[in-house]
Amino acid sequence: MCLGLLWLAALPGWSAEYAGVLDWSQRTELSVPVSGVVEAVHVQSGQLVRAGTPLLRLDLTPFKAQVAEAKAEADRQAEEAADAQRELERARELYARTVTATSELDAARLRHARAEALLRAAQARLERARWQLSRAEPLAPFDAIVLERRAEPGMTVAAQCQSPMLVSIARADEILARIQLTPLQATVVRPGARAEVTVAGDTYSGVVRGLSYQAGAEAAYVAEIAIPRQDGLVAGLPASVRLP
Repeated sequence: MCLGLLWLAALPGWSAEYAGVLDWSQRTELSVPVSGVVEAVHVQSGQLVRAGTPLLRLDLTPFKAQVAEAKAEADRQAEEAADAQRELERARELYARTVTATSELDAARLRHARAEALLRAAQARLERARWQLSRAEPLAPFDAIVLERRAEPGMTVAAQCQSPMLVSIARADEILARIQLTPLQATVVRPGARAEVTVAGDTYSGVVRGLSYQAGAEAAYVAEIAIPRQDGLVAGLPASVRLP
């Protein structure tokens, strides 16, 4: 864009048109942060899912066992802490009546402190086990379209290595039109500005979602214009974007 066009861009009612391409919005590659064996996959590529829909499930048997084991330990430590609390109260009472020495009261305090620390550690392990169980069945974080399914029943997932992508999703209600801009063109584009996007003869009202910089490219900036996604609007389609 020349300087004359930049000057025109500042005038009310002036607009410029750019060639672009549609791309998925908020594309997300989902994995799981725990190790296990995939037991079931609930979705297929191209499927629309609501937020909170289970996408797949690892075999839950070891995770449920860890929760049960951690809960049993937490319950045992809770009993130990309660017993230590009762012993401390008796030691305080006897010490107040000058029946026991200070050393016995100190010993009761120490046992109580240790019991409380062990209880907190056991509760933390139980919380972690429950968290791992919840992550063994990932849910859709938003209304989404499934772009790719790589997980299959029987597949082993090793979280201690780089966890593999299992399902790829994108927003179901929105799609992006991406346009490339030179640095001079980018100076007149503002996030939040209204825009019009034309795809296959249909025009949609959109908003500039963001403007990113790509070092080393002649058209160094990429603007993203979000429009409501409808049937027939998929990534890769050519688009024409008119910016005010």
